[in-house]
Amino acid sequence: MSTRSIHNVIVAGETGVGKSSLINLVLGSERAVAANDVCGVTLGTTCFAWEVDDTHTFRLWDTPGLGEGTFGSVSPKRAQDALRSLFTNLNKGTGVQVLIICMRGISKVIKSMKQTYDTILAIRNKVSPATRVVAVITELEKQSTVPDVLSSMEKWWQSNAGELSKQDMEFSAHACITTVGDDCHPSMVGRRSQCRQLVRDLICNYYALPRHVPSKDLQIMLFGETGVGKSSLINLLAGEALADVSPDSGACTMHSKEYQFQVGPTSIRLWDTVGLEEPEKAANGYVGAIEKAIDLIQRLNETGGISLFLFCIRGNRVTATTQSNYRLFYEVLGKKQVPIALAITHLERETEMEEWWNRNVKKLEKSGIVVAGHACLTTLEDNQKYARSKEVIEELLSQYDGQMKFTMPSEAWIGRVLKGLGSLAADKLFPKGKDLINILTKRCHLDAQVAQRVAARIESSMNGDV
Repeated sequence: MSTRSIHNVIVAGETGVGKSSLINLVLGSERAVAANDVCGVTLGTTCFAWEVDDTHTFRLWDTPGLGEGTFGSVSPKRAQDALRSLFTNLNKGTGVQVLIICMRGISKVIKSMKQTYDTILAIRNKVSPATRVVAVITELEKQSTVPDVLSSMEKWWQSNAGELSKQDMEFSAHACITTVGDDCHPSMVGRRSQCRQLVRDLICNYYALPRHVPSKDLQIMLFGETGVGKSSLINLLAGEALADVSPDSGACTMHSKEYQFQVGPTSIRLWDTVGLEEPEKAANGYVGAIEKAIDLIQRLNETGGISLFLFCIRGNRVTATTQSNYRLFYEVLGKKQVPIALAITHLERETEMEEWWNRNVKKLEKSGIVVAGHACLTTLEDNQKYARSKEVIEELLSQYDGQMKFTMPSEAWIGRVLKGLGSLAADKLFPKGKDLINILTKRCHLDAQVAQRVAARIESSMNGDV
């Protein structure tokens, strides 16, 4: 008897965008109750099983609509709590493989779309940051034309992709569809079946994307400012003096050094990476930062990608540089798709090290630093809390030893990271135009055409173009 694999798919979005109708489309039957007015009908989370074949079942989770306001069937707080609770409970089992954000295909991206997206992503980022996010755009029947029904509806995405990106509404994949029947105006034979297959392929193909491959080991990118104790943290983890405990102030941003060691049954590959420094130290060379960033991306692609970001900070105030490092690595390099955990060092004076977290977690979140896990510790070998610190950091990493690895095509990844470096620091210091192309070709040995495309993408984004 074959073992059946269970995959969870959460469908979320504003009230009335067609979440229940989307689920019915995928199932091929009218099992989820759809709304016909402004108020939603899904009062709690409801599960519908879609058995793809003899070995795979996708559980489609319908959720209460967001953004109803006080007049709706479900209050905003209750809807958010239901979504948060669903993520939390599913993570205790097989986890959530795909999050579908459903949006109505109106003429342009409006404020409520962005607000709903941010609300959903805040919950996902805090509770289940490894879950992949895709978009389904509905109510596009009026844009559908023959003979190529799907391509005609895809024009919505082509028209709005620039604004979505400008609003930082990022998705790993999308589908532009309608959930209405073939007889709805304009009537079109076969339209519904084509839309059904498109969404089914989105779920199945996206879940099985080759760039997210199972990890038998753990590939960690450790980053933080100079002097926070990254080298000492590596030695704490490895149980031996692997890393040289000395200031790395001469190293430029994105410079990295690779370490490999064993922690229990888990093989660790760790990149100790220099983050952004305080502004007065940041002018030590964007040329070097560009060169190191490209080298790092190429090595990550060669080894399969990143499983986890480990952000090392001192147990004191959160600075603008702390926030910029979080954005550079989690939001830019990892595209918000790689879990990020905090390692808080220099806590040997705390009576209970974990109390630091209890006092400061709200301040961190207010500063925009939301993480999937944390470890409060000391890296001083002669301190009585050292042994406990080793246990704490090992317990943290054990939560991710089966984590999928993230990677991207090199050209797109390079363009994304260099754009992030330019936007997070002083633009006037960042090379542009021919200077950037020369660096990419002569120093970084990129193909001339690739270098031109990367430079054009960066310059366009810095000028605010789409």
